Amino acid sequence: MVRDRMTGMPRLMAAVVVVVALCATAVPAFGAPASSGSFTKQLSAKQAQVDELNKKLDELDDQAEIAAEEYNLATDQLAQTTAKLDVAQNDLNNTRAALVIQDAILSKRVASIYRDGNLAAVSTLLESQSVGDFISRFKFLNAVGVADANKAAGLKSQRDLMESQFAELQAAQAKSQELSFELKAREVEVQLRIDEQQALLDSAEADVREMLESEAAKRQGVSQTLLNDVLAGANKAGIVATPGTPVETALAYAGVPYIWGGATPSGFDCSGLILYVFNQHGVTLPHYSGYQFLRGQKIPVSQIQPNDVVFFGSPVHHVGMYIGGGYFIHAPKRNDVVKISKLADRSDIAGVRRYSWTTRTAPIKGVQSSTASALRGVR
Repeated sequence: MVRDRMTGMPRLMAAVVVVVALCATAVPAFGAPASSGSFTKQLSAKQAQVDELNKKLDELDDQAEIAAEEYNLATDQLAQTTAKLDVAQNDLNNTRAALVIQDAILSKRVASIYRDGNLAAVSTLLESQSVGDFISRFKFLNAVGVADANKAAGLKSQRDLMESQFAELQAAQAKSQELSFELKAREVEVQLRIDEQQALLDSAEADVREMLESEAAKRQGVSQTLLNDVLAGANKAGIVATPGTPVETALAYAGVPYIWGGATPSGFDCSGLILYVFNQHGVTLPHYSGYQFLRGQKIPVSQIQPNDVVFFGSPVHHVGMYIGGGYFIHAPKRNDVVKISKLADRSDIAGVRRYSWTTRTAPIKGVQSSTASALRGVR
């Protein structure tokens, strides 16, 4: 995700703000200026504190997103396990019903033999017209008995196998549910740590926080300007929203809030946005960036084209769509929205994938925003 806070403040800008703060507090009461060495030491210590806090915040942001994507993985695995469990339960019920019927048939055969003895079989043999006929009839009677026994044994074996598989699936389901709970707890824990660190940064570095907020607003303005250019048809940055392409579809969701685990226009996380967009172009994807990374054609970063999907992190935990001109659209993080960012700002690109998508002919799903209306006007 592209940070809206700067991970490394330009030291000149930071110095200007810090100098103002220090000048207001560091001048001795008798009016004599602080020594140059003391001033430099205080400035260096303050900047080092800012850098360290920003580093911790970046690390916690990554941990939060990894936790969110791992939760998506657990949710996907749980859904698959539940579907297999339903199939296994249905097959097991059918097998049990067939076994009951077969047992009833065999029980009747046993009761008939007990009641009538082997007279029927003997009668069948005595009616033989020749030795060859006798042998044929004997083999037939034996085969019937063996077939019934084999069928019953086969059904019992199948029932035992199905029950074993069912037990395994139940265990897998319990494990997936436990994993989902643990990952949710982890995500909450990491978010609390982020909030704690953010509060520490806000309290200790109020002047720097103002710089961070100013820079965040500037970046947001750049993203909005790019989007406005695209919608106006100016395409100054080389971004072209060709009608019916995934790029056009994705741009329609610009401004939709980031929601952890979201995969609808009410809110997206990074893999949820890619899933929802490409679903409208004939591509079915799982709600997990790691699995999405395993799909499609591998493309060198140097050959990336609009509509390609770019992945970030090791392990992969973030994803966005390349839209041309060195930019990509993505759902970055909490307290943010789907937006355009510069690909060059990321140093953790894991790879690029190209999916075999089809042109969208239907209206963009679930969007009534001004962005979507403007995109329709671009057509």
